[in-house]
Amino acid sequence: MEKIDKFKVVAALVRSFFSAFPAGITDCLIKDPAEKFRPRSVKKAMLNHYEAVGDAFNDIIFYPLARINYSIEEIEDRLRKADMGRMTMAGLVRMACRTDAIYEAMVAEYKRNFMALLGGMTPDVGTHLKEYHRGKGDDSVDSDTAISLCVRTAMTAYARGIRRAGTGKASLHQATLYRLLLESMATLLHDKPFSLSGLDADDGLDAIFMRACRTEHNFMVMTSEMDNTYAELVKNEGIIAQDDTAN
Repeated sequence: MEKIDKFKVVAALVRSFFSAFPAGITDCLIKDPAEKFRPRSVKKAMLNHYEAVGDAFNDIIFYPLARINYSIEEIEDRLRKADMGRMTMAGLVRMACRTDAIYEAMVAEYKRNFMALLGGMTPDVGTHLKEYHRGKGDDSVDSDTAISLCVRTAMTAYARGIRRAGTGKASLHQATLYRLLLESMATLLHDKPFSLSGLDADDGLDAIFMRACRTEHNFMVMTSEMDNTYAELVKNEGIIAQDDTAN
């Protein structure tokens, strides 16, 4: 099992949210596939939803941040001791970051991604890998945990965006979901955009995911978390299928 720099994990988690939450909204509100990545169309679709980004982010990002900074026992103890009558979600996220350095990195990544979203975009993988907030120190996260948390963040944010759009759609669009997960693995497990050279149409989607995940073990961790998170989305977010033809 590998170790991944904690600041890189934080950046990948934040970008996973910011690519997935708007994707849920745009999948519902933009019917022409050619328009879904045009900044003008994205800004129009997001116009009545920008104010929801902060609350959705805090709600979804709390668990991943807590998980990489505390043991389960530690975070449960912190929550028991917290004054929950006064604690806001923003305060809980600050607590989940544990250190000033991680909090500052999270805030920097939030601002960078939110400004891009105001322009109707998500930073592309290459730009993200060049510009994400680096910190000092050698804190790291085991790769299994980091992969699982990025998958969970992307899928949960995507489903939350679908629900936020309010159109009655309750299914995941597979092409979008696969794109989100590929980008999430690319930002987490690579230092530059991975190449598809040597692959052809006969190799299939699994071969692309293997290239993104780098090892068969990482691929298995990703697919296992996909299944687990999907079951949670069915239960908690009203998702009824992984196939758009369901509704």
